Amino acid sequence: MIPVELSQERILVACLDWGSGHVSRSISLLKQLSKQGNELFISCTTNQKSIFEGYEIRATYLKNDGFQFRFKGDGNFTSEMRRNVWHFFRWIKQEQRQTEKLVGKYQISLVLSDHCYGFRSKKVLSIFITHQVSLPPKAGWIAQQVHRKWMNRFNEIWIMDDAQQRLAGALSNSVPKSTYIGFYSRFQDQETSVISNKIVGIISGPEPYSKQFFQWIVEKYRTENLTLISPKLYSEVPNNITVICDWKLGDAEIASAETIISRNGYSTLMDLQFLKKKAVLIPTPGQLEQEYLASFFRSK
Repeated sequence: MIPVELSQERILVACLDWGSGHVSRSISLLKQLSKQGNELFISCTTNQKSIFEGYEIRATYLKNDGFQFRFKGDGNFTSEMRRNVWHFFRWIKQEQRQTEKLVGKYQISLVLSDHCYGFRSKKVLSIFITHQVSLPPKAGWIAQQVHRKWMNRFNEIWIMDDAQQRLAGALSNSVPKSTYIGFYSRFQDQETSVISNKIVGIISGPEPYSKQFFQWIVEKYRTENLTLISPKLYSEVPNNITVICDWKLGDAEIASAETIISRNGYSTLMDLQFLKKKAVLIPTPGQLEQEYLASFFRSK
């Protein structure tokens, strides 16, 4: 099964609330599913809801507090994950119980989970959406096995990558039950242009890494004319830097940029696949996936 084959379904959807990448890449997928005559039920945080509503995605929105990762911001993601691990296990079990209740209450026929391990049902077809079928090698054997175990509990796996033109390298190697569904980006149907010398920075990722990146760009480019797309204004900025905290307004700035400065999260890479812009990509320190992707593209 692939997205284009779905119609007249009652679909329950959730996206991981680690940064905004999972929400970003779901926008065009959800629009497609709605256009094909499916009824959407989106389990999401208040922030995720405001983003989806900003893109006029028709759905019944169901409040979900999300996992709420707690990061220190020291660049040691192995330790960061260890600090969250027991809370993570409990959340997965709680998430599955909540999902079963929602499936029954809203007569759901299909569940779509963008990297939410517990968001599945034993009663209806449940599909796990990811680009990261395999974790980066440095994640370790134990983490890899746990990831595979949780992922394999779903009926199917949709890989957001292309079988021939792979953006995720070895991370998106196919496995049983998996299907490549191609690239998804909110920019895929948007016209773009180039304003000469226009630089746009994009702030993303979990806190406090977003704040750190904001401050780094402001310091590094403080003498440049720059537009920053950011979840919030973390600090005062020089007059030559404009900060935009609205997604839709930010999209117009990104579409007209000549150069983009951002993290190299996978959703950003899919955006760049459609935008065809110059980009300066800076991995989040210690984030193994971004470090792997940086190395992968540098080798190319």
